[in-house]
Amino acid sequence: MEGLSASVVLIAIMLGVLLVVVFDVFCLLRLATADTAHFLPKFAWAVLIVGTSPIGGLVYLLAQRLRKRSPEPMTMRPRPLLGSKAWYGPAPARGGYGYSPASFEGHAVAVVGIGAAVYLALAGQGLAAAAVAVVLVIIVFLKSTPPAGLGSGRNSRPAEISDRTAGPLAGH
Repeated sequence: MEGLSASVVLIAIMLGVLLVVVFDVFCLLRLATADTAHFLPKFAWAVLIVGTSPIGGLVYLLAQRLRKRSPEPMTMRPRPLLGSKAWYGPAPARGGYGYSPASFEGHAVAVVGIGAAVYLALAGQGLAAAAVAVVLVIIVFLKSTPPAGLGSGRNSRPAEISDRTAGPLAGH
Protein backbone atom coordinates (compact mmCIF):
# COMPACT_ATOMS: atom_id res chain seq x y z
CA MET A 1 0.00 0.00 0.00
CA GLU A 2 2.92 2.36 0.64
CA GLY A 3 4.04 2.15 -2.99
CA LEU A 4 0.54 2.96 -4.24
CA SER A 5 0.18 6.10 -2.11
CA ALA A 6 3.67 7.26 -3.10
CA SER A 7 2.84 6.88 -6.77
CA VAL A 8 -0.45 8.75 -6.32
CA VAL A 9 1.43 11.62 -4.66
CA LEU A 10 4.02 11.60 -7.45
CA ILE A 11 1.30 11.70 -10.11
CA ALA A 12 -0.44 14.57 -8.29
CA ILE A 13 2.82 16.54 -8.14
CA MET A 14 3.50 15.90 -11.82
CA LEU A 15 -0.01 17.04 -12.74
CA GLY A 16 0.46 20.19 -10.66
CA VAL A 17 3.75 20.99 -12.38
CA LEU A 18 2.17 20.33 -15.77
CA LEU A 19 -0.71 22.66 -14.89
CA VAL A 20 1.71 25.43 -13.89
CA VAL A 21 3.71 24.99 -17.11
CA VAL A 22 0.55 25.11 -19.24
CA PHE A 23 -0.58 28.25 -17.37
CA ASP A 24 2.81 29.90 -17.98
CA VAL A 25 2.68 29.04 -21.68
CA PHE A 26 -0.85 30.47 -21.84
CA CYS A 27 0.30 33.72 -20.20
CA LEU A 28 3.35 33.97 -22.47
CA LEU A 29 1.17 33.45 -25.56
CA ARG A 30 -1.21 36.18 -24.36
CA LEU A 31 1.79 38.44 -23.80
CA ALA A 32 3.20 37.69 -27.26
CA THR A 33 -0.08 38.45 -29.02
CA ALA A 34 -0.87 41.60 -27.01
CA ASP A 35 -0.54 44.91 -28.84
CA THR A 36 1.11 46.61 -25.89
CA ALA A 37 2.20 45.63 -22.43
CA HIS A 38 1.18 48.05 -19.72
CA PHE A 39 3.15 48.96 -16.59
CA LEU A 40 6.27 46.99 -17.74
CA PRO A 41 8.00 46.12 -21.03
CA LYS A 42 7.14 42.76 -22.58
CA PHE A 43 10.52 41.26 -21.70
CA ALA A 44 10.06 42.20 -18.04
CA TRP A 45 6.58 40.63 -18.05
CA ALA A 46 8.00 37.42 -19.56
CA VAL A 47 10.68 37.21 -16.85
CA LEU A 48 8.08 37.92 -14.17
CA ILE A 49 5.68 35.27 -15.55
CA VAL A 50 8.32 32.54 -15.72
CA GLY A 51 10.38 33.56 -12.68
CA THR A 52 7.56 33.85 -10.17
CA SER A 53 5.24 31.23 -11.57
CA PRO A 54 2.23 31.07 -11.17
CA ILE A 55 1.95 34.39 -9.27
CA GLY A 56 3.61 36.33 -12.12
CA GLY A 57 1.08 35.02 -14.62
CA LEU A 58 -1.81 35.95 -12.35
CA VAL A 59 -0.41 39.47 -11.89
CA TYR A 60 0.00 39.84 -15.66
CA LEU A 61 -3.57 38.69 -16.35
CA LEU A 62 -4.92 41.06 -13.70
CA ALA A 63 -2.90 43.95 -15.15
CA GLN A 64 -4.31 43.22 -18.61
CA ARG A 65 -7.82 43.10 -17.16
CA LEU A 66 -7.39 46.46 -15.44
CA ARG A 67 -6.15 47.95 -18.70
CA LYS A 68 -9.26 46.77 -20.54
CA ARG A 69 -11.60 48.53 -18.12
CA SER A 70 -11.18 51.85 -19.88
CA PRO A 71 -14.18 54.12 -20.42
CA GLU A 72 -14.02 53.64 -24.20
CA PRO A 73 -17.37 52.92 -25.82
CA MET A 74 -17.95 49.28 -26.61
CA THR A 75 -18.79 48.28 -30.13
CA MET A 76 -20.96 45.31 -30.95
CA ARG A 77 -19.93 42.74 -33.50
CA PRO A 78 -21.98 43.16 -36.69
CA ARG A 79 -21.62 39.54 -37.78
CA PRO A 80 -21.45 36.10 -36.13
CA LEU A 81 -18.29 34.87 -34.45
CA LEU A 82 -18.09 31.93 -36.85
CA GLY A 83 -18.60 32.50 -40.57
CA SER A 84 -20.10 35.51 -42.27
CA LYS A 85 -23.78 34.52 -42.46
CA ALA A 86 -26.00 34.73 -39.39
CA TRP A 87 -28.10 31.64 -38.77
CA TYR A 88 -29.84 33.13 -35.74
CA GLY A 89 -30.91 36.64 -34.86
CA PRO A 90 -32.82 38.57 -32.22
CA ALA A 91 -36.40 37.49 -31.72
CA PRO A 92 -38.58 40.50 -32.58
CA ALA A 93 -41.52 39.14 -30.58
CA ARG A 94 -39.48 39.45 -27.38
CA GLY A 95 -38.33 42.99 -27.95
CA GLY A 96 -35.03 41.95 -29.52
CA TYR A 97 -33.97 39.66 -26.69
CA GLY A 98 -33.56 35.94 -27.23
CA TYR A 99 -32.70 34.32 -30.53
CA SER A 100 -34.68 32.62 -33.25
CA PRO A 101 -33.60 31.09 -36.57
CA ALA A 102 -32.93 33.78 -39.17
CA SER A 103 -32.02 31.57 -42.14
CA PHE A 104 -32.69 28.17 -43.67
CA GLU A 105 -29.54 26.80 -42.03
CA GLY A 106 -30.69 28.06 -38.64
CA HIS A 107 -34.06 26.37 -39.02
CA ALA A 108 -32.45 23.11 -40.18
CA VAL A 109 -29.96 23.00 -37.31
CA ALA A 110 -32.66 23.86 -34.77
CA VAL A 111 -35.05 21.16 -36.03
CA VAL A 112 -32.34 18.47 -36.20
CA GLY A 113 -30.85 19.44 -32.83
CA ILE A 114 -34.15 19.58 -30.97
CA GLY A 115 -35.32 16.37 -32.65
CA ALA A 116 -32.11 14.56 -31.71
CA ALA A 117 -32.30 15.78 -28.10
CA VAL A 118 -35.94 14.67 -27.76
CA TYR A 119 -35.22 11.28 -29.37
CA LEU A 120 -32.24 10.66 -27.09
CA ALA A 121 -34.19 11.75 -24.01
CA LEU A 122 -37.05 9.38 -24.86
CA ALA A 123 -34.54 6.58 -25.47
CA GLY A 124 -33.21 7.00 -21.95
CA GLN A 125 -29.97 8.68 -23.00
CA GLY A 126 -30.29 11.78 -20.83
CA LEU A 127 -26.59 12.64 -20.88
CA ALA A 128 -26.41 12.42 -24.67
CA ALA A 129 -29.58 14.55 -24.97
CA ALA A 130 -28.02 17.17 -22.68
CA ALA A 131 -24.83 17.11 -24.79
CA VAL A 132 -26.85 17.72 -27.96
CA ALA A 133 -28.65 20.62 -26.26
CA VAL A 134 -25.34 22.14 -25.15
CA VAL A 135 -23.94 21.83 -28.68
CA LEU A 136 -27.07 23.53 -30.04
CA VAL A 137 -26.63 26.43 -27.60
CA ILE A 138 -22.98 26.78 -28.63
CA ILE A 139 -23.97 26.83 -32.32
CA VAL A 140 -26.58 29.52 -31.62
CA PHE A 141 -23.93 31.58 -29.81
CA LEU A 142 -21.35 31.24 -32.59
CA LYS A 143 -23.74 31.75 -35.52
CA SER A 144 -25.88 34.61 -34.21
CA THR A 145 -25.66 38.35 -34.21
CA PRO A 146 -26.11 40.47 -31.09
CA PRO A 147 -29.46 42.16 -30.41
CA ALA A 148 -28.49 45.26 -32.41
CA GLY A 149 -26.49 43.29 -34.97
CA LEU A 150 -29.04 42.54 -37.70
CA GLY A 151 -29.60 46.12 -38.66
CA SER A 152 -26.02 47.30 -38.26
CA GLY A 153 -23.70 44.97 -40.18
CA ARG A 154 -22.95 43.11 -43.38
CA ASN A 155 -25.60 40.56 -42.57
CA SER A 156 -28.35 43.12 -42.43
CA ARG A 157 -31.01 43.28 -45.06
CA PRO A 158 -31.90 46.96 -45.23
CA ALA A 159 -34.08 46.58 -48.32
CA GLU A 160 -36.23 43.89 -46.70
CA ILE A 161 -36.45 45.77 -43.43
CA SER A 162 -37.36 49.05 -45.08
CA ASP A 163 -39.91 47.32 -47.35
CA ARG A 164 -41.64 45.79 -44.34
CA THR A 165 -41.67 48.98 -42.29
CA ALA A 166 -42.37 51.42 -45.07
CA GLY A 167 -45.88 52.70 -45.31
CA PRO A 168 -47.77 53.75 -48.43
CA LEU A 169 -46.19 57.21 -48.31
CA ALA A 170 -42.59 56.00 -48.03
CA GLY A 171 -40.27 57.75 -50.39
CA HIS A 172 -42.82 60.49 -51.20
